Amino acid sequence: MENFIINMLNDFKMNINAAALIQMGIILVLTVAAIIVLHIVSKKIRAKLEDKGDIRKIYTVKIIFRVARIIVVLTGVIAILQAAGINLVGLSASFGLVILLIALAVKDALQDVFAGAAIMSDKYFNVGDAVEFDGHEGIVLSLTARSTKIELLDDRSILSVANRNVSKIRKLTHLVDVDLPLSYDLTGNEAFSVLEPICESIRKIEGVERCELKGTQSFDASAIIYKIRFFCDPMNRPDIRRAVLKTIQDGLEAAGVRIPYQQIDIHT
Repeated sequence: MENFIINMLNDFKMNINAAALIQMGIILVLTVAAIIVLHIVSKKIRAKLEDKGDIRKIYTVKIIFRVARIIVVLTGVIAILQAAGINLVGLSASFGLVILLIALAVKDALQDVFAGAAIMSDKYFNVGDAVEFDGHEGIVLSLTARSTKIELLDDRSILSVANRNVSKIRKLTHLVDVDLPLSYDLTGNEAFSVLEPICESIRKIEGVERCELKGTQSFDASAIIYKIRFFCDPMNRPDIRRAVLKTIQDGLEAAGVRIPYQQIDIHT
């Protein structure tokens, strides 16, 4: 690498002259001018799209003009080196390892950018949608080239998720299931006679759109699992879910039904 740099400097000294300097200056000015034009055009297009509220197209424009700026800069650098008489074949061979290391270093950043573009093109979710990530529920605040910011519903804190983890983000719907374990001592008819009034009470909770008793879900080791399904706005899900659970708890206590828990019998 040291020998190559020395040779490159020698080539530069041998080929540099007034004409080469003027050519390099012109190329530099044109490169800077092209970058400024791209910035102005990008800003005007994004301003028009912001008036329309088209978040997806704004993001796409950002990506396109970012790539265009990179191409302009690389083209300008190559042209300047050629004007200076630098051997580009030797340059590419010597810096091949450096380029590889840089590619590895920015791999995650590139993954974030491509994943962000996929979010926009696939319309996986939008700003304002209710989503769930790693057990946390929240509202999508913003989408950038590298991350998705989510405002958590519980404490209003902000969670930043790298776009490469977008597959772990789940868009929430109005549907919420509650799996309720009841004792095997209750017959099916007895369980339904207890759960139906509870569902009726859930329907009266403010924010609950509707509630359904789906029936028997599974047979576990110490309980039969019954499914209750209700629908509500995902924005209000945490508070409404707590109100639903409280209604279920009160209904079971009023009916004299206890939720079973696992017990171990030891025989001696």
